[in-house]
Amino acid sequence: MKINKYIILLSAFLVIFSSCNEDKWLEEEVYDFYTPDNSYLTEAQFEQSVARLYNLTDLYTVWGGATSHFIFQYTTDLAYDAIGPTHELNSYEDRLVPDYIRVRTPWQRSYEIIAQANTILGRIDNPETEFSSEESRTALKAEALFFRGFTYKYLGILYGGVPLSLEEITEPKRDFVRATQEEVFAQCIEDLTFAAENLPDVSELGGEARITKSVAKHLLAELYIINKDFSKAIELTTEVIDNPGYALMTQRFGSRMDEPGDVYWDLFRRGNQNRSSGNTESLWVAQYEYNVTGGGRGSIITQYLGPGYYNLVDEDDNSLFIGPTTQNGGRGIGWFTASDFMIDDVWESVPGDMRNSEYNIIRDLVVDNPDSKFYGQKMIESGAIKDVGDIYKRQWSAIFSKTTVANNFPEELFVDESTGQVSNNASSTFRDHYQMRLAETYLLRAEAYLGNSQTALAAEDINMLRDRANAPLVNAGDIDIDFILDERARELHFEEYRLLTLKRLNKVVDRVTAYNPYYNGKYDTGFVVHDYHTLWPIPQQEIERNTEAVLEQNPGYN
Repeated sequence: MKINKYIILLSAFLVIFSSCNEDKWLEEEVYDFYTPDNSYLTEAQFEQSVARLYNLTDLYTVWGGATSHFIFQYTTDLAYDAIGPTHELNSYEDRLVPDYIRVRTPWQRSYEIIAQANTILGRIDNPETEFSSEESRTALKAEALFFRGFTYKYLGILYGGVPLSLEEITEPKRDFVRATQEEVFAQCIEDLTFAAENLPDVSELGGEARITKSVAKHLLAELYIINKDFSKAIELTTEVIDNPGYALMTQRFGSRMDEPGDVYWDLFRRGNQNRSSGNTESLWVAQYEYNVTGGGRGSIITQYLGPGYYNLVDEDDNSLFIGPTTQNGGRGIGWFTASDFMIDDVWESVPGDMRNSEYNIIRDLVVDNPDSKFYGQKMIESGAIKDVGDIYKRQWSAIFSKTTVANNFPEELFVDESTGQVSNNASSTFRDHYQMRLAETYLLRAEAYLGNSQTALAAEDINMLRDRANAPLVNAGDIDIDFILDERARELHFEEYRLLTLKRLNKVVDRVTAYNPYYNGKYDTGFVVHDYHTLWPIPQQEIERNTEAVLEQNPGYN
């Protein structure tokens, strides 16, 4: 009986207590899983969240394969999808449509990065968060703003005006409307200006991976070029170029400097991208760690752009090669192929250019199958093959050394070390990847000088790269925007986001029509690229989900 009285008294007490503090009593405290409310309280947690921005950006640009970096290669003047004319985005008219996955995926992934950045930015100034210093708080905020600015620039060039989402979204939202392209770029400039003012200088960083003031300034300069504020772009690129922490690499360096090669070849060897290798040209490098969980996978451009040479046979139907080998760049499948413009035409005016040396573009291979009568001879020179084996050059075109780690694949991939034969997994770069390097900064400043009618200074910047490459120097009269695009092809091929460059310069129609073989008549496809293709369509799925407002489609896609 006494026990029952205690229970009744305790229940009455709890009722009275809860009636006085109902809101507090009903408030849920989560201890066994993470939520935004318990994940953004300390400096370490914000560090982890910013690290996630690096990870997502690298994953969705460099490491993302067919749905990101490669889209911006094979749809341009430099390359084409070699599987067949109707594959992927080869035909702009047929496949560049609002409901295609390649159109939808970059949009969705970009807004995932923006959402992560907005969550950080919406919570980082909370006075209850714990930081070792206000400088640390501000630096992390600057990184989050950089990634938001970087991603909106990507979206703005690709799709034009897009919804500007600048706050954390905590409940379903279906009333997005498009800002103008000008408003998107203005927001990028605002975000990146804060980043440039508050990120550390390269001299202040202890590690390899993080972005600096100069990275933000480089990106800001590109946006000012878009806005035709060439003087501001010149000012920003000059600050990067004059920073004593950076310089073009002009002497052999790094992990394989004692092997035959040249300094341009050195820039792309394993272990040579970060400053610890002596590389002062790197601005921003996507980090890769072999056999480390979460360490990335390296760019699979080795597989996608590398030709399937190991499928070639001689006139007696004997294989020319024993299989994929380390000396021949691993296992390529020729998913896309360099255009004739990239392999041959762009080099005609630059005899002796290092970037076109036998180390950097390999146009012939030594037959290594003893069963072939051409064993030990170069396959093209000897006449072992009269053509490339298939009309779209999947089996043979050329090997671009910057896209493979020939003679340096991890030892776990070897099938036979005595012959160099490697497994099918030898299809990645297994190295860090440049997001930005100083050579591009010079090219951006040359572009700004051209826009400012200072062509002599533009020529000087281009000659900085040509001097390093032992290429003929140019003068002011040689410089126009197509010349700069050619120079970008020579210096940045399969490294820059080529389609985005053509889009921001409104050169997609001109360059694709002139140099892509599906459009210039080499392959009889009848494909046409139109002015409206300069912008991609807004994904149809996003339009349909946005039920409480109209998300307008770009002209030409209705």
